[in-house]
Amino acid sequence: MRLLLERVSKSYWRGPHETAVLKDISLSVYAGECVAVWGQRGSGKTTLLKVAVGLEAPENGVVSFKEQDLGRMSRAGLVRLLREEIGWARRTGPESDELEMLDYVALPLLKRQTLRRARRRSAAALARVGVAECSKGRWEDLTDGERTLVSIAHAMVRQPSLLVVDDPTANLDVLQREEVMGLLRSTAEQDWLGVLITVPDMPSMVHAHRIGSLSDGRLLVPSGASPERDNVVEFPTRGRAAPG
Repeated sequence: MRLLLERVSKSYWRGPHETAVLKDISLSVYAGECVAVWGQRGSGKTTLLKVAVGLEAPENGVVSFKEQDLGRMSRAGLVRLLREEIGWARRTGPESDELEMLDYVALPLLKRQTLRRARRRSAAALARVGVAECSKGRWEDLTDGERTLVSIAHAMVRQPSLLVVDDPTANLDVLQREEVMGLLRSTAEQDWLGVLITVPDMPSMVHAHRIGSLSDGRLLVPSGASPERDNVVEFPTRGRAAPG
């Protein structure tokens, strides 16, 4: 499994002005590794993730997943990819306030499996991320940490090849951040899937196998990084693009 972004650029029009959000971004994610991208609010982290999974198209560059060019895929192909191969952990929760978390996590399975089997796999996913006790709860009753973990279970229940999580440590305390980041790293290693996440602060990055910083639309890598020091985070320096 490989996700590959090659010299990707993306802009938005805000009134009469064009704003470049992503500039010449190159990034790769392989099975078995957790890649984290840090950036301040408004730096383009969410846009980067949407482009990476085909939810938005770049103006320039190529995005490929498992050697397939997403820009050449049909809409039906992209929908299938998001349903079967890519797990996107959303923090917005279910549309219905009455839905219990066991059924919310089971939702992605219902078109292909019976309700009983889907609920069984949902319960296993919730237990895997450590929130089995939330199965009968509702979204509005959960803490921020529980919501993050339930969202990850919802994305993982289909057993995707790539897990994408937008700011999973936002609004969490230090212990909760450690729990979530440790879970994402171990998930990448044990399930042999790629994990791509964005984080709102530098300390959240220490569990990732590889890291980058998104600033002024460009993806930068830490100075002095080496295989022997993959958990050491130093402030990024300009001018070095992340490895592709």
